[in-house]
Amino acid sequence: MKPKLPHHPRTMRRAESEVTSPAHLARILDAAPVLFLGLKDTPAPCVIPVCFGWDKDTLFVHSALTGAKMDLLRADPVVGFSLCTDVTVVPGAAACTFSVQAQSIVGTGRARILTDDKERAQGLEIIMRHYDRSGEAPVFAPGSFSRTCVIAIAVLSLRGRQLGRPGPIQA
Repeated sequence: MKPKLPHHPRTMRRAESEVTSPAHLARILDAAPVLFLGLKDTPAPCVIPVCFGWDKDTLFVHSALTGAKMDLLRADPVVGFSLCTDVTVVPGAAACTFSVQAQSIVGTGRARILTDDKERAQGLEIIMRHYDRSGEAPVFAPGSFSRTCVIAIAVLSLRGRQLGRPGPIQA
């Protein structure tokens, strides 16, 4: 699947570590186990780890119907997000010489709470495909669908980065 993901508008200071290949960005998205969702809150932003799935230029997450996450999304649907995979801490010989090898993505988006049952089911199936690669249709526990909110996040900007790996970034 070829992603259709909008690029982040700012220039990266260390351009050699930027991932721009759509195929490489897709591999990072596919491999990440958790998405960290940043929501506007007072007195400071709130970051919540969530299970997710993605398709083209949309991320999907699920939630209970009520709670802090839903209150914050209803108050302001603009979100930030981050995910990371292949993380390795590389010890150094002295203080401040440690480094990290990883692949990451950061971005922004606009959340929309899905109300149509067909859209909600599709969103949940996309999330399940992210974690269950068997290809079989997910079977939802009785009653769980009615208790689950599904959120579609239209990606507004996205940037990939490869940390601590020598040489050019491979597509």
